[in-house]
Amino acid sequence: MPQLQSEYKEKVKVKKEKELLGTLLSVMGVGLFIVLSWAAVYLLYLSR
Repeated sequence: MPQLQSEYKEKVKVKKEKELLGTLLSVMGVGLFIVLSWAAVYLLYLSR
């Protein structure tokens, strides 16, 4: 019985790590979009 519990805990841990990686990539993507948007607007401002 303890072996089943340890296997379950390991599967849950792997699933949580994948979810956290997806969250990290999503947040980094949104952050990159915001920075690039600000840079584009600033360059547009400088060119006028």
